[in-house]
Amino acid sequence: MKLRKRSLSEIQLLFLLCCILCLSKASAYAQGTFRNIGGESGVPSASALSYDIDGESSFFGRGNANAGSQPVGNITEISSSADFVLSAQVSDKALIRLGIEWQLYSFDPSSSSAAIPNSVQGLDLAIGADLQVSPAVLLRIEAHPGIYGEFIDTTWKDFNVPFEIAGTYFVSSRLLIIGGLHVDLNADTPVFPVIGVHWKVSDKWVIEGVAPRPQLQYLVSDQLTLFAGADLRETTFRLDPHFGQVRGMPELNDAILDYFEIRAGGGLTWKVSKNIDFEVEGGCAPYRRFDYPRVEDGYKVKSEDWSPYIRVALSAKF
Repeated sequence: MKLRKRSLSEIQLLFLLCCILCLSKASAYAQGTFRNIGGESGVPSASALSYDIDGESSFFGRGNANAGSQPVGNITEISSSADFVLSAQVSDKALIRLGIEWQLYSFDPSSSSAAIPNSVQGLDLAIGADLQVSPAVLLRIEAHPGIYGEFIDTTWKDFNVPFEIAGTYFVSSRLLIIGGLHVDLNADTPVFPVIGVHWKVSDKWVIEGVAPRPQLQYLVSDQLTLFAGADLRETTFRLDPHFGQVRGMPELNDAILDYFEIRAGGGLTWKVSKNIDFEVEGGCAPYRRFDYPRVEDGYKVKSEDWSPYIRVALSAKF
């Protein structure tokens, strides 16, 4: 199956739409898992039918990139995501989730021969369920079947189904322990364990110690929260059949790209209304890696400059 080639202007349009939404993508490992369906652990129960609209946009300064000890130019980055997820409570102990998600990484490498794509995108469905296993244990299972690639010459090879399984143990209304697995068979590490804690230490301090966005939060008021922490991102994409050929590296044709990024920063969350949160964040990205694990002997491009970034987000829950 082949899809129509997307022009740069179309990618820019999608990005502008995401900027207008400015919606924050929720963590499937932690924040979304904290919802207790039966309401028996001190956490409000979900409504019979609800929906979340989330997304974000991040803008990076320029940083140098190297393949081993060889400089390959520099990159900037604009990353965006948006999603819409419906949740329906089908019983006292089961809630199903169905939605659509989109993500974009645009890098604008200075060298046309560098093994760095101009942009990669993912467009997928979110299909999952929250199950209350016991009064104190909540289980989330969610799959993300979709297309992950450059959207230049898309075929069935761009299709992938990463999924996650996460469990939350409600020690109390202030302390939750989270553990689970994220599975992506295209990744260099196909099974990635996740473990962490959500701990409301006091009325003002919260430890959100779960990947991909572990944070220390200070609750200034009911409307304003300050936070500092990290942001760990990893996604795999299938590159187009001519990606390596035009860069003088034919072994990278049709390759799997495993992109990994670490951010460190801080910011604030403003509760605009009962249902809408706005977030702004700034910091730096000390490590970004473009890994081609299935190429013989492997091939990696890294950017280890402390590139500054700013991130804006908005989330709406109804």
